[in-house]
Amino acid sequence: MAELRGRRALVTGARRGIGARIAEELAKAGASVAVCGRNAGDCQAVVDRIASAGGHAFDHRLDMTELEKIGRAVHSAAERLGGLDLIVNNAGTIDPMGAIGALDPLQFHRTMLINVSGAFAVVNAGWTYLRKNRGRVINLSSGAASAPMEGWAAYCSSKAALLMLTRSIAIEGMADDIRAFAFVPGLVDTDMQGAIREANINRVSKVPREDLLPAEKPARMAVWLASGAADGLSGQTVDIRDPQIQALIHNQEHK
Repeated sequence: MAELRGRRALVTGARRGIGARIAEELAKAGASVAVCGRNAGDCQAVVDRIASAGGHAFDHRLDMTELEKIGRAVHSAAERLGGLDLIVNNAGTIDPMGAIGALDPLQFHRTMLINVSGAFAVVNAGWTYLRKNRGRVINLSSGAASAPMEGWAAYCSSKAALLMLTRSIAIEGMADDIRAFAFVPGLVDTDMQGAIREANINRVSKVPREDLLPAEKPARMAVWLASGAADGLSGQTVDIRDPQIQALIHNQEHK
């Protein structure tokens, strides 16, 4: 297990699924975690599990659609944590799914707002802390960032933009030792995957639930990225399914 004792982290979209598991694994590794959800109290069950395991975390309201309030929410979390070393932009939406001609432009815009603009606003607000603490940013990416998929115009476009934002963070943060990763967690058994199956819109919809990864696997890899062990991969896409990444982790664990 990577050692994150003394680190301070903020995780968005952490009410359930991958975000919740990342928050729990970060706390297990010793980090203090602001567990963020759209509404106050959304993440209390996650916080309670962390506390029961001896970790430190608190529920924190941060709505990715409220750009004008994100800065205050990030600063408030950082004050309570005593600083900020790590941002995990996990919050995201797959909707709207459908053919381009049938999509509502306002819903398309909302996807970009949550998946890209909101993620930018979180990093923007946390930039001073990240510069001071040689911080790290983990943006939850997807194979959809580089591979278009039928019915996912909004999602694919947003993830492609988030990938470029990640690269920009890595380049601009280099002078202050800020690292940024576009983390692809693979196909994970979450509510989002349930919505994809129900939509029955492309080949990902056909993936049986039993073939999906449990959320704890990408959560553990997120801890690895947060630990500094992968700093040489800053600015890159880090895919949990990549054999080279798996080999790198294996070699580090068995040194």
